[in-house]
Amino acid sequence: METGQQFLMPKNSSIINSKLSFHIFSDGFFLNSNSEKNYFLYEDINLLDQKELVQFLKFNEIDNHSEPKIFFFDSPSMFIPSKLHDYKNSKQLLSNYTGLKPNYRVVFDITKDEEICVVYQLNNKIEKSLNECFKKIERKHYSTILYDRIKEYLKSDTDGKLKLFVNLQKNKFDLFLIENQSLIVYNSFPHSSTDDFMYYLFALVEEYKLSVNSFDVLFLAKLEVFKNYYSSVTNFHDKIKFIENERMQNINNDHPSPYFMNLI
Repeated sequence: METGQQFLMPKNSSIINSKLSFHIFSDGFFLNSNSEKNYFLYEDINLLDQKELVQFLKFNEIDNHSEPKIFFFDSPSMFIPSKLHDYKNSKQLLSNYTGLKPNYRVVFDITKDEEICVVYQLNNKIEKSLNECFKKIERKHYSTILYDRIKEYLKSDTDGKLKLFVNLQKNKFDLFLIENQSLIVYNSFPHSSTDDFMYYLFALVEEYKLSVNSFDVLFLAKLEVFKNYYSSVTNFHDKIKFIENERMQNINNDHPSPYFMNLI
């Protein structure tokens, strides 16, 4: 993680931050722009301190005309079919799935295909602080982004086979089980080792009574840091793909969800 004085980053005065995003985690945030890709701990850069945030943005030549995207990773999400979702019941539904946090409010995204409502909690104070610095922001839960990108991929992969998409993060991972373009289940699980990963993967396979090799496993990216996880899956499953690239990427950074490092 980035520590110490956080303003001493190389910068280029000719760069205009036409693309900008903040990835919000529990202990810090990732700044992703044309000129910078860095993770900052809240103990070093406090997004809730307006004066400190303004100074940070000014140093990085980010003005209020930028229109950043805010991706939230600091709370889990719940997927509900749009036709079954009543926004008035969002809070109650989410409380049955996860504990509600103080100073958070319950919100939801609509996926691009309008099939799914993604319900989650949003940090009121962080959103307010960023809203005061920018004229316009776009906010989404990271799982909404994943779903939309998977559905975009499926437009060119129309064989209708059962597919299990996997997004590996440093402390958790996401699973999307999809058949005939339709989502069957989404969930995320914690992990600290390949054993944890395989335990939850087998649990899902057993719950949905998936026979060996009756489905494809598709990882969203091929990253050096997760090579042992890929090997663990190949020990029991033959049909493995990588939807972003087949060449192993060695990404040396502190982004807790490496797939998002290059997404703005």
